[in-house]
Amino acid sequence: MRLMTWNIHGCIGSDGRCDPERIFAELAVSESDIVALQEVDGRTHLGRRANAFEHFAARLGGHVAEARLIRRSGRDYGHLLWSRWPLEDVEFSLLPGGTLERRGVIEATCMTPDGPARILATHLGVFPWQRPAQAVALARKIEDTRLPTIALGDFNEWRRAGTVHRSLTRQLPLLAACATWPSARPLAWMDRIYASDHFQITASCTLATRASDHLPLVADISLRRRGVGSQIRE
Repeated sequence: MRLMTWNIHGCIGSDGRCDPERIFAELAVSESDIVALQEVDGRTHLGRRANAFEHFAARLGGHVAEARLIRRSGRDYGHLLWSRWPLEDVEFSLLPGGTLERRGVIEATCMTPDGPARILATHLGVFPWQRPAQAVALARKIEDTRLPTIALGDFNEWRRAGTVHRSLTRQLPLLAACATWPSARPLAWMDRIYASDHFQITASCTLATRASDHLPLVADISLRRRGVGSQIRE
């Protein structure tokens, strides 16, 4: 199956234009099965389009789980998880350390054709002092990995082997990541896909686009027999 995580920056591209159609075009090209989108943003006073969550749900179809972190009538802000397969046991919980902006995680069981997989979609804090506690809270949610588990999103960590990475790879040793920000000249490895060793990552890449200030990260993964051994793909 193909996974994507993408911080869409309220549909504002590197050229400063807000154009949701460019986002939808890239999603169609990617042919992804599971997608985590961060900065779904309807705040019109910041130049975004109103009713962003409603617009994405209508255009994407499939199955959507939402995290509306800032709530204003028609101008909600947050992130979402989309799947072409049913999402069950959907939960949303806040992470610690939210000051200017709350942070949270969407948890769901995705009923893939190969069996259920636990998915966690998140967007961690911008400030370095927020992320250690958020990473610990996220790691606690994935202590039990008897079920195949994936965590994906914008982890806002520049270093490939920083605090967040060390916290998550204890349970999720597989990694798909590369430089995705800023999109014009990527330097930081903020956007990542972590997986338990139930999986094998067969390919990962970014898509060249000006639709956001981040590039989308795409990874192809497949279930495998446990005990084959873990690996990290970067």
